[in-house]
Amino acid sequence: MQMLDFSNIDVNGCWDSNNFDYAGVDSTGRSGGLISIWDTTCFQKSEVIKNRHFLIVSGKCKNFESNLNTINVYGAQSSSEKKKVWSELLKIINDRAGMWVVFGDFNVVRNAGERCNSHFCPYSAREFNCFIQSANLKDFTMGGEKFTFMSRADAKLSKLDKFLVCPKFLSSFPLSVVTAFPRELSDHSPITLTSTESDFGPIPFKLFNSWLLMDGFDQIVKDTWDQFVGYGSPDAYLAAKLRYLKDSIKRWRRVASLTEKKVYNDTMSVVNNLVKIAETRPLSTAELDVWNTGPNLLTHSSSQSQ
Repeated sequence: MQMLDFSNIDVNGCWDSNNFDYAGVDSTGRSGGLISIWDTTCFQKSEVIKNRHFLIVSGKCKNFESNLNTINVYGAQSSSEKKKVWSELLKIINDRAGMWVVFGDFNVVRNAGERCNSHFCPYSAREFNCFIQSANLKDFTMGGEKFTFMSRADAKLSKLDKFLVCPKFLSSFPLSVVTAFPRELSDHSPITLTSTESDFGPIPFKLFNSWLLMDGFDQIVKDTWDQFVGYGSPDAYLAAKLRYLKDSIKRWRRVASLTEKKVYNDTMSVVNNLVKIAETRPLSTAELDVWNTGPNLLTHSSSQSQ
């Protein structure tokens, strides 16, 4: 993120409860900037180390005796600066006990296969691999997208974003998987490290503010409210009327979402096809124009479907 003061970020708006804490590193010019957020009911911070290129948060996880150390990384640009960052991180890792999870945009790849249509630097890759080996970290076989970064200017592809963990973490969380999700509104793919299988139960009914701006919403609410016929005590009558309205909105959304999904799927088909082409050859100027237009269509579509 490019923000000179991370304290201006509405962290509470990114979290679904008040049980959180966070730490950040301000950006330098148009580069850098890091923020880490955690659930205070699951993780208790004991130490924070800040650097222009990394943010370390250490503490205790619920039900675990061992310390958990997380390193949020924004890789340096130059090869010499990269080597310096890896050296600093290696010293910190060797000096502290506990489990380690290192993640972020490392701004370097491990081998030539992690780049496409872009320059591969063997020296930087060698130094990065030496750091991973010396720190005894393990790289996941990432699911989902093959590359995590695609430049908007020339459609160059790279696998810059990763999760690296220590063997103790893997033995404690053997079901861990890393997934890179499609790039839609950013040039980087969102990536997640999931350590357990999750079941969140039935999806609750939610009404998004964007629905209020869509054609037909006001009318469906008015018609449904006027059409309802019920009986019983006032509170029971109101509850039944609200359920009737909810069911009507759900039916309206199922119909409206068909059009939105078609726009979304058509746009994603074009964008994904261009990404596949970019993995085999550079995109033409015309193809780059189409590819850069695709995310704009997705933004328009998602703003209506939320």
